[in-house]
Amino acid sequence: MAVKFTKPEINIREKLAELDKPSGIAGEAMLRAETPQEQFNLINAGRKNLIMNGSFDVWQRGTSITTTGNGYGINYTSDRWIAYFIGTYSKQSTSLPNGDYVNYFRGVLGAGGSNRLNINQVIENGNSLLSGKNVTVSFWLKCNIANKSILIRLLAVNNSTFSSNAVLGQDTFHTDTAWKKYEITVPCINDTANISSRPHAILEMDGVDADWGNGDTFEIAQVQIELGKVATPFEHRSYGEELALCLRYCYVLDGTTDQHNFLGTNYTTTNTYFKVQYPVMMRAAPATSVNTLIVSSYSAGVATAVEVGAVMNNVSKLSAQLYTVITGTAGHASHTDIISGKLVFDAEL
Repeated sequence: MAVKFTKPEINIREKLAELDKPSGIAGEAMLRAETPQEQFNLINAGRKNLIMNGSFDVWQRGTSITTTGNGYGINYTSDRWIAYFIGTYSKQSTSLPNGDYVNYFRGVLGAGGSNRLNINQVIENGNSLLSGKNVTVSFWLKCNIANKSILIRLLAVNNSTFSSNAVLGQDTFHTDTAWKKYEITVPCINDTANISSRPHAILEMDGVDADWGNGDTFEIAQVQIELGKVATPFEHRSYGEELALCLRYCYVLDGTTDQHNFLGTNYTTTNTYFKVQYPVMMRAAPATSVNTLIVSSYSAGVATAVEVGAVMNNVSKLSAQLYTVITGTAGHASHTDIISGKLVFDAEL
């Protein structure tokens, strides 16, 4: 006897659509994205951190810096970072609660009429990047005093001295005595109408005078600024990449840690010229400074002069020319060694 079975018709497409997928809200959004660009935007792929040296890996000016005055745009510490108030600022290392082993920025406040936590960084051409957008700032912070209010501000500025500025957005948070991760979203106003007079932006963290005293400390790590309302994991960049970004704004030749040798030409019987080529093109022709520099010059293989200091001229975005005293024959080749001290080329905003 023949047995006949019947089954209801099944719409395969509908059944597939009903399948439970362990994808979550974010996974659903990725699945519904219609183009690769939409998926790219959802996961914040590519470079996202608008802060340079947010890992505090690069310290060309020195890994411990004591400032002697208060002011914007003068107290550079870790590369690209400015500390407003008198204090000692240094590079330290630790393991964060999330397991990351990191370098961090440590500030010990000095004596002054007013003193508090205040660090900032200029973001070149940042007005157009931040204006009219939601911006999320994230970082780890630890202080020796708890529950003190800190203002976090994003400003449009013309340079690091704040001579023309407008607040794009701001918020407050409170300190803790243990390492704590902060994630703060700041809606920014649109200031692009004034972009010609204040094209850049600044991230500033600023405490209250009455809350801070001589010897108070703060420690900060993994600072990140990204567009959007969500803080994503810190973007790790290699030391080489971070250094290359910082070199656009500052280049330090340190004869104390590494001897530098330069070929040159005796311009006269008493002066020799040599050229310093920067590793990258700088933002602008830099201001130059000599810090206890001692050079030793040679002509025809004979040491002819040891001079404290050197004179710099013909300074451009690509290179600078220096000359020192020498005894030799005009037109002959020479070479000069930086044997101690520093040459600083500064093209900060």
